[in-house]
Amino acid sequence: MPRSEQPVVAELSWPQVHAFRVARHHLTKRAPKKDLAHVVGDISGVQAQVMSAAELQIAVRADCSVKDVRAALWDDKTLVKTWLMRGTLHLLPAEDLPLYTAAMRTHWMRTRDAWLKYVEMNQSEFSGLIDAIGQALDGQALTREELIARVGRGRSERIKEVLKSGWGGILKPVARSGLLCFGPSRGQSVTFVRPQQWLGSWRDVDPDAALIEVARRYLRAYGPATKQDFARWWGTWSGVGNAGWSGLARERVTVSIEGQRADLLAADLDRISAEARAPSVRLLPNFDPYLMGHANRDHLFGPEYRSRVSRTAGWISAVVLVDGRVVATWTHAVAKRALTVTVDPFRKLSPSTLKGVRASADSLAAALGLGAAAVEVA
Repeated sequence: MPRSEQPVVAELSWPQVHAFRVARHHLTKRAPKKDLAHVVGDISGVQAQVMSAAELQIAVRADCSVKDVRAALWDDKTLVKTWLMRGTLHLLPAEDLPLYTAAMRTHWMRTRDAWLKYVEMNQSEFSGLIDAIGQALDGQALTREELIARVGRGRSERIKEVLKSGWGGILKPVARSGLLCFGPSRGQSVTFVRPQQWLGSWRDVDPDAALIEVARRYLRAYGPATKQDFARWWGTWSGVGNAGWSGLARERVTVSIEGQRADLLAADLDRISAEARAPSVRLLPNFDPYLMGHANRDHLFGPEYRSRVSRTAGWISAVVLVDGRVVATWTHAVAKRALTVTVDPFRKLSPSTLKGVRASADSLAAALGLGAAAVEVA
């Protein structure tokens, strides 16, 4: 049945939806440190273009320190760092990487002909270059410079410039193909490795089945949502939303959130309808996943505050979340091993909210290995 004809099975309020999402994001009660990687998997990864923000995104959800996150990434290898959704760096559970890269291999935009013309390659040559980068990483970790030297040998200067791109450039499709992830830094230089070898295990996943499973996981954490929300979160054309939603046709239902239609996993309907709305206050770091899951963020804050949260060049501010809605932004500074959090509220904060801000700031200070935090209101 077309989505427009599906009956609405429940009328929900935004407070119900926010309570459900906050719980699914582990923002009501932090999970134990031992579940750190599972928490990251529950929200389908954390955005890691700023690594310090990614570490705190995990620390606000799990009772851990930033050192624990680094150990999970580089020592235990239960987390992995690579380019994924929206072409952006993410941390993801290592066991989930084959699933996401399988989905991306066939459910991503085709490389633009204009770009291929610029780098003087056709599609076949581009695919060959991706394979060459993967082969260069066989059995070893290489810096970007070492990759350029190996793979760029005998190739055009334009291709060498693409390989040097600080934003990932041609390395992103290699990562989406499951042939590259980040290895441990060597001095000031990052290195790249083959995920299958670095992680020590791998499994083949059918790409179509993988996309459906990713859409299922997305709805568990970010639902109710639309297929347009999913496509925006994924970072590609609307066809991926159609594919994901079609694959979940028997598992999802349509609900109304104060007049707005959206979809939810049927298995979550009873839970969202009965979700307890316990008061919650959390300091969320920059680029927090809770803010990245939907095409429109007007349900999280008034449009008059949009420029303070969604800033220029795609920068997403650190925010104060109260009962699932954004009420302020915040910044922090560390001096003499002490953390100072400065809150810039949209309107005057209540005493109970300020109390919650102080408690959340103390948790962040502990995660950073610092003493009690000081909170200032701008």
